[in-house]
Amino acid sequence: MMWSVLFAVFLCACLGSTEAQIANEEHLSELQIKELIDLAKRLETSINPEKYACDSYYDYVCSRNRPLFSVMGHNPQMQDLIELLTQLENDAEKFEAKQKLIDFFISCNTLKSLQDCYRETFEYFKPLFGYIITKDVVEDTSQELKDFRFIIERFLNRTESIRRLHPHPMWNKLKSYRQKFSTPSTYFYAGDLNREYAGLRIYRESYEHNVRNLEQHRKRNSTYELGVQQVMLDWSLYLYQSRNKPMSYYYSTFMVHLYMSMSNFTERHRDFTRFREEVECLKLPQYVNVLDEARMLAVIYLKSFRLAWRDYKDLTNLDPKKRQIDDEENTILAPYHLNNQRLFFTFYAQNFCEFGKELAEHVFYLGLKESVDFFNIYSCGYQRETDMSCI
Repeated sequence: MMWSVLFAVFLCACLGSTEAQIANEEHLSELQIKELIDLAKRLETSINPEKYACDSYYDYVCSRNRPLFSVMGHNPQMQDLIELLTQLENDAEKFEAKQKLIDFFISCNTLKSLQDCYRETFEYFKPLFGYIITKDVVEDTSQELKDFRFIIERFLNRTESIRRLHPHPMWNKLKSYRQKFSTPSTYFYAGDLNREYAGLRIYRESYEHNVRNLEQHRKRNSTYELGVQQVMLDWSLYLYQSRNKPMSYYYSTFMVHLYMSMSNFTERHRDFTRFREEVECLKLPQYVNVLDEARMLAVIYLKSFRLAWRDYKDLTNLDPKKRQIDDEENTILAPYHLNNQRLFFTFYAQNFCEFGKELAEHVFYLGLKESVDFFNIYSCGYQRETDMSCI
């Protein structure tokens, strides 16, 4: 009896301690709350409430003014570009590559609008934006960087068994990149940037010559156009545009991208007979089925979506801290008729608005449309006859 009593007391103490520990965890920061509300408001102007999500998800998320939440590499918002360029100009460190950027911007402004010049300057001088981002925004000790590396770590752990069965070059590279991205600023030193643009000539008075010179610079295989430097730049830019966003954003964009990269290799190096059977399971429309690349992408994105969605559900179901944050975010989203699950589906879907309705619905949305969770979340009341369990 005494042991049972002691055990009960011990168990209650442990449970109480665990609950107290969870309760004492950090809540959403003011910046995270603001970003979540801003996202909800943007989606209010993006989602078309006159369309029924269960009939055509493309019409629901893409038929109005649509913010594209690209997985990688899309331009930051104009206000962000202005702020970044201002930060770069006011940065205390003076170096030649930065002066060339400023001179190009001045030359552009003699012929084009300010908005066009901000965009072009970003496109031609992305590594310098990587410099200011990793110096002032994505610091080596930032929570954003910790969360980002946490996602990569989870992906590596989840795919370890796949890698053992089927050696995958992308997996080993990703493991190396994860370690290198612990200090992304080391890839954007002023001296490196000066060497990157050493042979480039920029004239304040001649915009046309500057554009021609910059295009030639790109063709000479810029250091940041390939390899480790390119990955570090892409990740830094993505992390900048993702700051303060919820995990549902990271998982529906970056995690899907990681799974897509792995599936893109494995699906193109597998038994053709089995692949043909999976394509037949998809029942693609004839005009899509005749396109080799469309058939391939349909399988790749179906599997990538499934795995990313599974991982996101596991994250919120199995991690008490993440579940607490998820609940807090859902409370903030509720007045906008949103929750994190809807955010996940919307963010994923809006990556493909630019491909048009037919390709989006019949290629990229297959995983989404056959998901039981999708039908439950949007109260569709039914599910298609084929649940694609054969894939």
